[in-house]
Amino acid sequence: MPEKPAPDHVIIRMDGCAINPGEKFFLGRTPPPDLPLSVYDVWGVSGAGVIVAVGEGVPPNYAGRKVSVYRSLQKTENLIGTWSEYSQLHWLNCVLLPEELDTLDYSGSLVNAITPYAFWKQTASEGHKGVLITAGASATGIAMLGIALANRIPVLSIVRDEEGEEKLKNLGAENVLVQEGKTFQSDIAEISRGLETTAVFDGVGAEAINRIAPSLPPNSTIYSYGRLGKEGIFSIAWDLLMAKNLTLKSFSNFRSTTVQNPLELEAALQQLSALIVMPHFRTKQGKAFPFEKVQDAISYVGEDGEKPILTTRA
Repeated sequence: MPEKPAPDHVIIRMDGCAINPGEKFFLGRTPPPDLPLSVYDVWGVSGAGVIVAVGEGVPPNYAGRKVSVYRSLQKTENLIGTWSEYSQLHWLNCVLLPEELDTLDYSGSLVNAITPYAFWKQTASEGHKGVLITAGASATGIAMLGIALANRIPVLSIVRDEEGEEKLKNLGAENVLVQEGKTFQSDIAEISRGLETTAVFDGVGAEAINRIAPSLPPNSTIYSYGRLGKEGIFSIAWDLLMAKNLTLKSFSNFRSTTVQNPLELEAALQQLSALIVMPHFRTKQGKAFPFEKVQDAISYVGEDGEKPILTTRA
């Protein structure tokens, strides 16, 4: 544990750290240039705990508060990763949690919350009115639904099966399409046109986009932020691309104005602090592991998106 937090930083006693697929993917590989490095090479970007010390320049209301954290929002030379009993992060890597919440329920939440929030801010500035979510039942897809409901954004979610459809409808979704439905293609065309869901929030990849592209409204933009589907090549016919004026681009919260601009990031974290009690932002907990069982935690594969949790409570 650091003796004293660096300016603008907080020291957090970590209660739990959800292990995300991305963290496992980059273990043993060269970290992406966007990933801020950690003092002592401590791994881990997500987690939740209690702030036990604040450095100079940190808002006083952060002292002693429960927080959910995402290390990658701010790069500094003083960061200590989250897979540790104590982490040191810039205060803009933390979202305040209401005191009545259990930190373990939010030990992987901020990464899933900030991504759709930053996505909507960017797409709204680019003239889009509604969102089509390809990975509707994923953690980030559910968080995107929460952002849409909170801001009254027209939204259409695509899921793999009826179980996913039921899950989203229980979370307030009104427009959900199952991929295997007999009228899937025509339904996408009709509903997306009516809702003007021209911003496609894609976490599946080529497998989904190649199928739905012919049914998208004109002037749609496909923003690729992840790949849950099979590896493949985007294949959109030239005449379709031209006729509908489709655009394909990547999306990264690291490169968004929301994250790049400290004032916008602070405003985002304040808004997410008010929204995070919504069930859409709760981390789906799998098995809990003590820190000395980290290898077992990394190997764990949960059912239906459940994440392994490194925790001091185990």
